[in-house]
Amino acid sequence: MNSDTIVAGKTIAEYQLGMKQEELMQYIKGKYKTENRINTTVIYYSDFIFFVSDETQKVYQITVGNNFKGKFLGKIGIGSTLKDIEENIGKWNDELDVYIIPEHKGICFELKDIEDLDQEWLEDKMPIEWISVYEPKDNGACCTRV
Repeated sequence: MNSDTIVAGKTIAEYQLGMKQEELMQYIKGKYKTENRINTTVIYYSDFIFFVSDETQKVYQITVGNNFKGKFLGKIGIGSTLKDIEENIGKWNDELDVYIIPEHKGICFELKDIEDLDQEWLEDKMPIEWISVYEPKDNGACCTRV
């Protein structure tokens, strides 16, 4: 497995869902910042965003963006489109402004917003800005939006 591989419901690069916050902090070298949300600590580091449960102290979602070069199934990364997903992996669904692949639980995508209001926003042609892996829940809950 490459060091930048994305695995739905499991890992992005060397970071794993379920790892304790203190273990995560041993990997983080350099500057980072934190944000407190309801029952969650969010840690921003380089191209990564980690969502840590305040109750369990474990990472339950990992999000990448910016210059992250890793790929899901070796095909889909930052800058890919929903059209690329459909052509290379399969059907996708919209779930409250994030996009999932029903056959691959535990991964979702957020699309880049366009700044030019005159340009038509075509869902399947907009570039992916964020990719998240998360612990899939039995209740069908999706990932937390960035």
